Amino acid sequence: MSTVVATEKNTNSETISASEKLYSYEDKKIKWTISSRGLGLSSLELKTYTDKDKKPIVFSSAEKLFAVLADSEVVHFVVTKLSDTQYIGLANINGKDFKRSIKYDKDTMAFESDVEFDAAPTRISFSTTDIKHTPSSSNFLMPSFEIQNFLFKDHEKVKTEDISHLEESETLSKTATNVTLASIGTQYFTQSYIDRSDILPSINMEVAGKQAKLDIHYNLKDSKIIKISNLIYIGPKSTEILNKIDPLLPEVMDLGIFGFIAKPLLLLMKFLHGIFGNWGVAIIALTIIMRLLMLPFNIVSFKSARAMQKIQPQLAAVREKYKNDPMSVNRETMAMMKEHNANPLSSCLPMLIQIPIFFALWKTIGSSIEIYQQPFFGWITDLSAYDKFFVLPILMGITMYFQQKLTPTTMDPMQAKILNFMPLLFSIFMISLPSGLTLYNFISALFGVVQQYFLLKDNTKVQHA
Repeated sequence: MSTVVATEKNTNSETISASEKLYSYEDKKIKWTISSRGLGLSSLELKTYTDKDKKPIVFSSAEKLFAVLADSEVVHFVVTKLSDTQYIGLANINGKDFKRSIKYDKDTMAFESDVEFDAAPTRISFSTTDIKHTPSSSNFLMPSFEIQNFLFKDHEKVKTEDISHLEESETLSKTATNVTLASIGTQYFTQSYIDRSDILPSINMEVAGKQAKLDIHYNLKDSKIIKISNLIYIGPKSTEILNKIDPLLPEVMDLGIFGFIAKPLLLLMKFLHGIFGNWGVAIIALTIIMRLLMLPFNIVSFKSARAMQKIQPQLAAVREKYKNDPMSVNRETMAMMKEHNANPLSSCLPMLIQIPIFFALWKTIGSSIEIYQQPFFGWITDLSAYDKFFVLPILMGITMYFQQKLTPTTMDPMQAKILNFMPLLFSIFMISLPSGLTLYNFISALFGVVQQYFLLKDNTKVQHA
C-alpha cells in the first residue's frame, strides 16, 4: 500500500468559499483533490507520467470531474471524511435526503461511487471534461499518431467517436443510450465511467472550441430507483490495472477491428520485455517472432513468384499466338502455370495473412502505455515519440529499397519505376510517427532482406544442381 504524503488542511478541510470545501490525497502514484460540490474531483495528477512537453499530466475542471447533479443542479454536500480515501456527502434537496459515498482504491487508482436518495429527482447526471488536443501534424505525408476520442459501450458493442482531427472551429454533438461504459481519452490515458446500477444511462458527447465534454444522464422520471452506483477511473490505459478494476474496462484500449490479434500480441510483447528488460528489444524480438511465423507462407509466395517470373516469356508468346482467342489464352496459361507450379494466388496469401497482423502490431506498439516515454538506447529516449535525428526512418527506407530489389516481380518496367518511390514515401510517412513503430518496420524490412537473400541463394543452387 502507498503512504499518504499530503492530507487535508485546516482540520479536515480547506475552505475555498462559503459553499465549497476541498479534501486532498497524495501518494507516490497520484495526487487528487475532491470537492464538496457534487463530490467531484477538482483535479487529479498522475505523478509517474508527464506529457510530451515534460509537464505533469493533470485532469481538472471548474465544473468538477464526475460531480453529481440533480435535475441539472450541482449538489452541495456536507462532507464527512471516513478515512484518507473514503468520504460521505449528505445534502437535503426539497426536503429529501441525498447521499453520495466515494471510496478510492489505492491499488487500482479507481473510485467507487454510490448516490442514494429518499425520492428520485427527474434526472441524475455526472459529467467530465478534457482539453481538446491538437495533433502535432495534420499533413497526409507526415501524419500524427496522436489519438483522442469518446468511447462507449451500448447494448450492441463498443463504439468510438474520433475527435483527434476536428478543427478548432468544428463542433461535435452525439448521443447514445443504454450505455454501460463511457470514456474520453487518448491512446495512453482515459477518464472512464462504468455503470453499476439497475438502470442504464444515456450519454452526450460534445466538442466545442478547446473543450471536450462527456455527460452521463439517468432519466429517473416515474422510476422507483433510489440508488445509482458507478465506478470512475482516471489514469493510464494499463491492461493490468484495467483488468483488475472491472472486466469491462479493458475495452477502453480500443485496439481496433483486429483487437483479437492485438491483445495476445501485447501479452507476448510484455513477456518478452520481462526477459530482455528493454521495450525496444522486446519490439525487435516480437517482430522477428512474427516474421518467423510467416516464413513458410513467404517461402511459398517466393517460389510461386519466381516461377511466374520464369515463364513470363512463354506466357507472352501464348498471348501473341492466341491474341484473337481469349479462351485458348486462358487454357494455355492455366496449363503452363500448373506445369511450372506457378500460382499467382500463392503470392497473395502471405499478404492477406499479414495485413491483419500488421495492423494489430501497429495498434499494439503505437497504443501501449508500457512503451510511453520508454527509452531504447542512444538517441532513442522515448519509443512513443518520433526519432529526432530521423535515423530509423532513413534506415527503414534503405532496407525497404533493397528488399524490393530482391523480391521477384512480374511488373512492367513503368510499374517497377513507380514502385521504387515507395520506400522514400514510406520513410517520409514514418518521420513523424513513434520511433517504436519505425523500429518495428525497420526490423521487419531487414528480416525481409535476409529472407530474400537466402531464398535467392538457395534458388541459385537448385538451378545449378
